Parts: sequence; C-alpha cells; structure tokens
Amino acid sequence: MLGRDIFILKYIIFTLFVVLINTPAILCAGPNVLFINPGRSGENFWEMVSDFMEAAAKDLDINLTILSAERDHLLMAKLATNAAIAKQPPDYMLLVNEKRAAAKLLPELPQNIKIILLNNGLSKDEKNRYGNPRERFPNWLATIVPDHKKAGRDIMRTLNTKVVQASDSKLERKKTGLLAIGGNKATLASKLRLEGMLDVLSKNSSTDLYQTVYSEWRQDKAEAQIYGLLRRWPDTQLIWAANDPMALGALAAAERRNYRPGENIHIGGLNWSKEALQKIKTGKISVSVGGHFMLGGWALVMIHDLHKGKDFLDLGYEITIPMSIITRKNVSSYLEKFGDEDWGKINFQKFSRKNKKIKSKYDFSIPSLLSAIEN
Repeated sequence: MLGRDIFILKYIIFTLFVVLINTPAILCAGPNVLFINPGRSGENFWEMVSDFMEAAAKDLDINLTILSAERDHLLMAKLATNAAIAKQPPDYMLLVNEKRAAAKLLPELPQNIKIILLNNGLSKDEKNRYGNPRERFPNWLATIVPDHKKAGRDIMRTLNTKVVQASDSKLERKKTGLLAIGGNKATLASKLRLEGMLDVLSKNSSTDLYQTVYSEWRQDKAEAQIYGLLRRWPDTQLIWAANDPMALGALAAAERRNYRPGENIHIGGLNWSKEALQKIKTGKISVSVGGHFMLGGWALVMIHDLHKGKDFLDLGYEITIPMSIITRKNVSSYLEKFGDEDWGKINFQKFSRKNKKIKSKYDFSIPSLLSAIEN
C-alpha cells in the first residue's frame, strides 16, 4: 500500500503543477522563478530551503513557485520539461543535480529559460560532457554550491576533538572506532562530504573507519543500519553522518543499544535542523555543520540583481559559499536569533549589489545575516 500511496501523491503533485503553470495569475513586477525542490514533503532540510527562499522572494519582489520532486529524479525532470512548454514558462529555473538529473536537463531546456544549479554541482565526467556555465549552454548562468568537502572535514575534526578531550592524556590512546553514514553513491554532495571525512582520516592514524553505509538521507534507514552495526562493532566511539536526519537516526540507534551519546559515543551531522540543534544543546549530538539551506535565498538575491542589470559573472562560474560549525559552545546564540525560523525579519535587499560598486562581493556570512535582521 505504501508504494501505491507514494504513486498517488506524485500524481497529485504533477497534476496540480500542470494546472498551476497554465493558469494566469496576478504577479508582481519581478521575474518568475521556478524552484524544483528535490526533497520529500515534510523533509526538514528542504522545507527550510523553501521557507528561506519564500522570505527572500517576498522581500525582493520575485514571483517564486516551488514544487517538490519527492526524492524522485524522474519526477523532477518531468516537472522541469513541462514547465518549459507551459503557457507561462518561468524566466529562471533553480535545479538541484540530485542523482545527476539536472545535468541531463541542460541540453533539453529551451535557451530562453535561465538556469542556476544549486547545492550539487556537476561531477568531473559531467563537466567534460557539458562544460562550464555560459559556454555550450549560455542560459546556464552559474552553479552555486556549499563547500561540501570542507563540511565533511569539519564534522570529522570536531568529532576527533571530542575523543581527545575525553581521553586520559597520561595513557596511551587506543584506536578510535568510527562508523560513517553517506547519503547515496550517485549524488556529488554525498561523495564530497565523505571525501572530506577521508581527508581527515588519512592524516589521523588513531581513528579506524569500521564501515561506511548509505542511508539515502533517511533517518529511519540510518537508525536501522546503525543499530545493526553497533552490534557488530560495539567499541564504536564516533559516528559521522552526511546530514542531520541520519545523525538523529544514529542517535536513536545508539540509545537503543544503551550507549550514552555525548559521553561514550559522539555523533556529528550536517544541516542545522531544529531537532539536531536541540540535541546539540543537550549534548547528545556533538556537531552540526550547515547554513547551506540559505543557498536558494542567496541565488534569488543574485537573480534580483541580474534582472536589474547587475550580472554576477565576475564571481565566476561556480560560486562556493562556506558552511559554518555549530557545537554546544555556540548553539544557544544561534537559536536565540534564528530558533523561531522567522526568516521574514531579514532584509534581503541589504545583500543586493545593485547599488554598490561593481567590484564589491556578496557577503552572505553569519555576521552579515545578523546585521540584516529588522526588529
């Protein structure tokens, strides 16, 4: 029944979208932007992405439409191609290269629709095939990505410090047992985060990677896998996860196995999800790296400027925006400012380069974000 219910849900989403894009609407004067969200309905991280984008679009006078592909790359392709032939096609389309689906759309979408890839860039073989933005496909404007590899390194380094802090410096440290949870094998973000983790391990002989599993970004699957692995590897001290839901699944598994998270086992993830941050506050999760849910909002700032005649080509074809680390030391200050996830209090116009010197760069840092809050 579950498979049938998922099919019905996807059919309803697609049918509503066909009606939506072919129905005249009262729009603001700004550009029409379509974002195809690759996540499932109710998936925390991708809901945060959409919420942040909606706040930015309202502030920047952008007509934003968001549709969910429900983690189905075939549905994402169908939504994109049907939007392109609608009576009111979007001016811009924001796509995530989930399971390489967005890359395959580059030669299929018409040149009058401008494309920006978010979060996942192209793999090396895809770059060889499709080139760089504004070359073979002039309507492909840029790729805006977080530094996934550095994020993977930051999680691992923070976890390693937890073991060092917990150890007795007078005694010879035994090897530290590690389990790793990737998203999937096909998505570049998952690969790069794991590469970052492995970079740290290559320089640290005291940590022993027992096993890597792939949980498809899902909390329930991570919990089931880690529950089994902790029986196989009972001396595990660290669990590295490529996102927060999988870290939360690992936490649940560890507690079911009677570990004491934050004491005899340390878990790290990525996303800054509300639940994970609360677990950091209590000490049960050690670290979450994040801020990349804001990338869609920053892309809208760039679209706003481009629509007003201020191109961002000077920043390059691939724009990398760093993520930041949240631990128990700084989680309270972040939650005090943004715990309510009310992104409407941010003045997104302050990030625009429209009225600034041409050589000025975008500043999407956390201090800049804090200064843009309006009471």
